[in-house]
Amino acid sequence: MTDRSGARAPSSPAAPRKDRDAGSIRPALLSSKRAERASSPSKIPLIGGLPVGWRIADAYLAIAALLAVELLVVAIVARRELAGAYELTRALITLLPIAIAAAAPAAVLGGVLVEIVRRAERPAARIALAVIGAMYGGIVAYGVSSGRLFAGGRRPGFVAVVALAALVGAFLAGPILARALERGRASVSSRASLFAAIGATLLGVEVANAVVLPRLYPAFHLGLAGIALLVAPFVSLVVSAPSSEPAFVDSEPRWLSRLSGNLLRAIGALLLFTAAAALAPSAARRLSTYDNLRLIYLAHAPLLGRAVEIGAILSPPEPLDADSDLPEARARGASVDLAGRDIVLLTIDALRADHVGAYGYSRKTTPNIDRLAAEGLVFEAAYTPTPHTSYAISSLMTGKYMRPLVLQGLGADSETWAGHLRRYGYRTAAFYPPAVFFIDEERLASMRDRRLDFEYSKVQFSTAAARAEEVRAYLDSIPKNPAGEGNPQGLFLWVHLFEPHEPYEAHAAHPFGDRDIDRYDAEIAAADAGAGAIIEAVRATRPGAVIIVTADHGEEFLEHGGRYHGTTVYEEQVRVPLVVSAPGIIEPGRVAPPVQLIDLLPTVLAGLDIPRPARVRGADLGPYLAGAGRAGGTEEPGPPKLPLDDSLKRGLAFSETDAHTMLARGSLRLLCARKIGACALYDVARDPGQVTDISAMRAADFAAMRTELRALEASHGRFEVRGLRTEGKGWPDALRRGIAGDGDAAPDVAALLDDADVVIRRKAAEILFELKRPESAASLRLALLRDEDDEVRRWSALALTRLGEGAPRTRELLEDPDVTWRRLAALALAESGDDRGEAILIAWWRAAFDPKSKQKPAERAVLPFERAREIAAALAHIRSKDAVPALLDGLGDVRLRPYLAEALAAIGSDAARPALAKQLAGERYQTARIAIAQALVKLGAGPELRDPLVWLLGTPDPLPGGVGIALKADLLEHVGGPRASALSKLRRFARSGVAVGMVVPKPVTPKGAPEAKSPRGIRVLCRARSLDGRRGEVRVGLRARPGFTPESSSQDSIVPSDAPELDPARSTVLEVAPGNDIGEPFATLPESAGVRPGDHREFVVYATQNVEVLACVVVPLSEELPPPPPEPWSPPSDEPEPH
Repeated sequence: MTDRSGARAPSSPAAPRKDRDAGSIRPALLSSKRAERASSPSKIPLIGGLPVGWRIADAYLAIAALLAVELLVVAIVARRELAGAYELTRALITLLPIAIAAAAPAAVLGGVLVEIVRRAERPAARIALAVIGAMYGGIVAYGVSSGRLFAGGRRPGFVAVVALAALVGAFLAGPILARALERGRASVSSRASLFAAIGATLLGVEVANAVVLPRLYPAFHLGLAGIALLVAPFVSLVVSAPSSEPAFVDSEPRWLSRLSGNLLRAIGALLLFTAAAALAPSAARRLSTYDNLRLIYLAHAPLLGRAVEIGAILSPPEPLDADSDLPEARARGASVDLAGRDIVLLTIDALRADHVGAYGYSRKTTPNIDRLAAEGLVFEAAYTPTPHTSYAISSLMTGKYMRPLVLQGLGADSETWAGHLRRYGYRTAAFYPPAVFFIDEERLASMRDRRLDFEYSKVQFSTAAARAEEVRAYLDSIPKNPAGEGNPQGLFLWVHLFEPHEPYEAHAAHPFGDRDIDRYDAEIAAADAGAGAIIEAVRATRPGAVIIVTADHGEEFLEHGGRYHGTTVYEEQVRVPLVVSAPGIIEPGRVAPPVQLIDLLPTVLAGLDIPRPARVRGADLGPYLAGAGRAGGTEEPGPPKLPLDDSLKRGLAFSETDAHTMLARGSLRLLCARKIGACALYDVARDPGQVTDISAMRAADFAAMRTELRALEASHGRFEVRGLRTEGKGWPDALRRGIAGDGDAAPDVAALLDDADVVIRRKAAEILFELKRPESAASLRLALLRDEDDEVRRWSALALTRLGEGAPRTRELLEDPDVTWRRLAALALAESGDDRGEAILIAWWRAAFDPKSKQKPAERAVLPFERAREIAAALAHIRSKDAVPALLDGLGDVRLRPYLAEALAAIGSDAARPALAKQLAGERYQTARIAIAQALVKLGAGPELRDPLVWLLGTPDPLPGGVGIALKADLLEHVGGPRASALSKLRRFARSGVAVGMVVPKPVTPKGAPEAKSPRGIRVLCRARSLDGRRGEVRVGLRARPGFTPESSSQDSIVPSDAPELDPARSTVLEVAPGNDIGEPFATLPESAGVRPGDHREFVVYATQNVEVLACVVVPLSEELPPPPPEPWSPPSDEPEPH
């Protein structure tokens, strides 16, 4: 129809056709209303459109659900690390409230983003989405571009390109996403698809955050976490009614129903936030006591790991009461009278207590020490203050914890055991090797140069037998003391035997075996023989002498994943034997409470009635020597029990390394990782292997011991006279804890940045630079801005740079006239990914490790071990290929070698492969072998790894994880393993029996190793694990010969009738340890198998049903490298003669 003007007149809508579904009227009406709504944005209905307020509430609930799901998933994935199901409950009531409260800002942003994306077909919303994308991309790009690749002006360009790409991508994707969301809400099935798509996105982001570049590029991981938090709110579009359906076409009941649903969700979100915010502070306080839980979620949870960090900010460790009592066990009561007695101290290097017969060891390693123990007093739980010889011996000789003192610049003037006794008329003599001061020699230079104040000293490398002859000659040269008392000049004699220290040498007189632990026991036996000869010489000339036998530290053999000593404070490294024998004075017995090496000096001084110096920290063990606290009593043989002072009933011992501390009380051992403030509690009476953390079950003891440990660490240096401060004042307790490396002290140290004393502020800023704890950032920023002292501002800038916060002042310090500031600035910048100080770092390294230097190693610039590790890691972080030659020069340092291998692997330069392969071929230390082999694999090494692997897999102690390394390097068939097809068959059918062909490689003898005089045998190694945590077996050998009849098997046998037969006489058994970790058990084939190097044989493999076999190899047995000869050493020309 047209009107009179010719225009088309509006027509009425046609009536519905009779054959059309009556229900279609409503969709038609809805379509027209949607069109009207699209053309009139101002008419968006407030309730039916789910305005931003409703959307934010739904977003908050969605994020809370995501956090709860992550909490449960991490608990399942890391269930073996959880102490029990109760830790999941703890996470729900402590970690989840913190995370949900902290998620509120993300919910606001997420709700707004959802509404913007929904409307992204409109120009304004589309532009807003593009701007948000550009900002987000630019921020993430800025955060990840701090490395050397973007230095020199590249960073702004990179950030601009990423931001522009994100802007364009968001602008183009906006309408597409809006239409996809609209389609995804049209029906139940489409909503399910939308929900699945959102869930898959979240899963992908979470998995990527957990496994891609773990612990690297924080901005990258924060960006992924932000994506997860912003994607989760889109779930609200699935669970809510289609918001595009206008409310004014609904019937009144549905309108009210939807309104009430919106209100209920909004109220629920508000209540959830209120509850979480109210609970967060108390939850943080409780969470701070659950160390295991914090460590697990920090390591495995991309979102909740950040909640752990927030919890640490909300509830930092409480400051220590300045007036708290020191947990020291000073004796009150009976002691023993040692007047007129000679004192003989025998220390044996690296002798762990549980390898001594008197402590229950089954091998006859120490018959002489055992005889002494039978007539003397045995301390069952004696501990070294630090598992390094230099710190252990200096602490033993001063009665102090020397390591924390020298770190504060204190203790150089400490009086020693020999100095005290010389003052009271004693003759003093010492026999020890120069290696006693190998670790941190420069920090103990005063004691080294004073030779620990001994009147006569023989400082040279000697075998135990030679040392016994030296001591015998000395005793013959001085007046004898046959009566054992009343001697006008008593004798204090110290002898240190070095045999058990690695590298371990076999002794024909003690043929315990070829493995490291066998040769270690042989070295103990050799040292014991020397000790026995010394004890015999002493008893012959001075029968009344008090003889003390102990050790400086223990030795680890993979009990907690490590080797040697100086790395942990578990029993195997810090528990030492202690036997005291004094005929006629001390009755035989055993003492259970823990004691320390530093207790020996005050004990002897008290027994000799010499006044105890005020600065001595150890306790007098006299009550124990007098009979108190021993095993035995009126019902049992042995000395009667005597009253024991309360302070000694539980005993006390403290031990520390750079990163760990230990406090012993009774049978409890508190072990703490000091830099992250996480601790575990063990009861060695029930759990001697220290496997099960009982801190949750013994919460009161755990809390009390942590308080004691903090107090003890804070007390270091409190009694020292001379320190770094010219005013003569001591450092505050917080600084002493921070100097010792206690990361929990960071908040207390940061508070000292406001101290009125500028010296304290300087030291506080310096310590915060070393601790690198993020909770100190706010205080450092304030100090950088407002402190009037330039040195405080310098340290603050450097500390902030190490924390990832750029400080222009740090870049300025690269040009400072003082080389120290230039070096520290270069280090801080490199750690944050900026390579501007690369040349300075390399020069710093070369000053200490340049092999072309004409200076002797002792005369070169001193680079402390920890600082050297930091420099190597920093150079690796900026992937400095220029540093590769310099780092290779440092491979001669045995302690640094594993860390240098890791750094070279991270740099990724092929130039390091030849030097690393050469080092591996002659490497003596297992920890370095593992690190170097892994580094070579990461660098893509292949053929150069073959010979070292064949040798190392055949040594008495094969390379841990060596089969796995061969797998990663694709060398398995070249080191005695099967080809790929046979390997696949082995993995599939090992539990039912399988035959695989393998070629035994020819023997490899590295340079310096002895040639095998005859074939030594063939070893089988399999990489396997238990599937159920129980012990299992893998049997490997040759096929049964024709005519072999196996033993009858039960009807329910799991072995198929067509499985290959294994000849028991020509096979061996590999024991798979209980637990779920992958291991590489090994065993030697019997000689009757007749297998020789170069043979290709078909080996039959059977595994028990609970064992998964991943790979097997057969290699010839090989010789271990012999210990190196002692380094040349000449005693000083002024060495005094005995008199």
